[in-house]
Amino acid sequence: MMRAGLLHDIGKLGVSNRILDKPGPLNDEEYAKIKQHPRLTYDILSRVGPFQPIAETAANHHERLDGSGYHRGLAAENLDLPPRILSVADVFDALSADRPYHKALPKEKALDILREESATKLDPESVALLEGLVTEDLL
Repeated sequence: MMRAGLLHDIGKLGVSNRILDKPGPLNDEEYAKIKQHPRLTYDILSRVGPFQPIAETAANHHERLDGSGYHRGLAAENLDLPPRILSVADVFDALSADRPYHKALPKEKALDILREESATKLDPESVALLEGLVTEDLL
C-alpha cells in the first residue's frame, strides 16, 4: 500500500506540465489527457518486476464504487480494498492541498465532500477511517 500510494501518480510523467500546472479549468482535450495518467501508471509499474504486484492498485486510484471513475470505469465489485483506500486518500489530498487551480480546503470541508461521496463513489469504511485520523489530528 505504501509503495502504491507513493507511486500512484507516476503516470503524470506522461502528461504535459502545461496541463498539470494550469491555473484554471481544463478544457475537454486537456482533461482527456489527464485521465490517461492512471493507465500510464499501470504501464510503467507493470514493466518493473518489483512493482508489478502494486501496478493494479496504483492505477485504480481514480476508480469509483459506482463505476463513474477512470481509467477503466471499474465498479465496486471489481475493486478490492487497497485501491478503495488509495482513492479516498487521493481525494482528500487533492482537496486539502494547494494546487495550481485551487487553494486548499479546510480539512473539515474536505471531509464533508468525502462524506457526501461515501457509499456511492467512495468506500464508506475508508472514509470513516480517514475521518478518525483527521479527528485525532494524526493528519
